[in-house]
Amino acid sequence: MAKIGKFEFGEIERLAKGMKQVVDHRVIERWIRDLLLELAYRAESKIKRKTPVDTGDLRRRWTVGNVERRGDAYVVEITNNLEYASFVEYGHRTGKDLTGWAEGRFMATISMKEIERMLPGYIEKKQVELLEKIMGGKG
Repeated sequence: MAKIGKFEFGEIERLAKGMKQVVDHRVIERWIRDLLLELAYRAESKIKRKTPVDTGDLRRRWTVGNVERRGDAYVVEITNNLEYASFVEYGHRTGKDLTGWAEGRFMATISMKEIERMLPGYIEKKQVELLEKIMGGKG
């Protein structure tokens, strides 16, 4: 019988081993959590750079929380516990009779929109890295 072709199972075995690792070690969940934390810290950095400074207290008070799973979703919050943070973000009334208006700076709103714009390309890059990790067996 003539030998027409050869098929190696090594690649399939390596893929199976990588997939087993995903199931056994919850690699995907860890990947999601790491990705969200990285994005949250990037957003926090952008927010801080856009936060106006008088005493610096408002800028210092931005914090990134823990990644939490809520049902089928993962959530990480970026917060500022100063009582006037929302007034600086969205604007507020001013003056003795409260007829003036101080425009909001929208430092968090703008920063989150910037993160959202870069998100598709960033997630694609991170997915490729994850697949290479799984395929290469580097867990």
